Amino acid sequence: MLVSSSHFHPALLLTGLVAVIALTGCDKDDRARPIATSSAAEGPPLPESTSTTVDTAPPAPALSAVTPPADTPAKPRPKPAGLPRPSIDPGRKTPIPRADSGAKARAPADSSPAGAGSAAAATTQDKWLSYDPATNTVTFELIAGPFTFNGYRNGEGSLVLPSKANVVLNFVNKDGTPHSAEVIAGEGALPNAAGDPAIPRAYTNKVLEGLPQEASDVMRFAVPESGTYRIFCGVPGHGLSGMWIWMRVDPAAKAPSFGPTKA
Repeated sequence: MLVSSSHFHPALLLTGLVAVIALTGCDKDDRARPIATSSAAEGPPLPESTSTTVDTAPPAPALSAVTPPADTPAKPRPKPAGLPRPSIDPGRKTPIPRADSGAKARAPADSSPAGAGSAAAATTQDKWLSYDPATNTVTFELIAGPFTFNGYRNGEGSLVLPSKANVVLNFVNKDGTPHSAEVIAGEGALPNAAGDPAIPRAYTNKVLEGLPQEASDVMRFAVPESGTYRIFCGVPGHGLSGMWIWMRVDPAAKAPSFGPTKA
């Protein structure tokens, strides 16, 4: 919008000129001032490095150079286990056989001529009986059956022993009913059940309740010079039902015997 010069006041005109001159001077100063670069703001330039780039990662050691620490002891190599050597007698060519711990000791076979009448020959009369004259030991297999001992009952069988014999009675129950065995006196009435034995240790385990089928026990005792006894089942009522046999100690006997009772 144009303003006529006739309407301007001299004071206003002078003020406008001063303002124009001031703006023009500011523009020239700003144009003459150097512009600061971004590198000046960030700081002085870094000096150029003349060193070459070096890889700081350590080189991988060679396999042949790897050695264990000096304080680590070397592990000994395990020696292979050797095979067991059989014990060999220097005077033998074959290994000595080991004795079977589960086998029962038996008296040696009779090597005397037939009809010699020796004590060892007398023990072959029964498969349940064996005898060692050197130790005067009698071994007897006492088999419990259906209210019988070795097939005998009511005193129909008799076991005859030498004087002061060492007796080993191997008891085994072959019946489905529980049974036991005890040595009692030969005189007087039969008791109904087991009590005190007539000879110390002459009774089986569980003498009152009895041992089950195929159970076994061993009685070991020594007999006196003479005497008459009975071997009976200690389970209540079994002895009175006929389950008993005779056991006699005969000073004249040179060897034990077992069989039917003599009249």
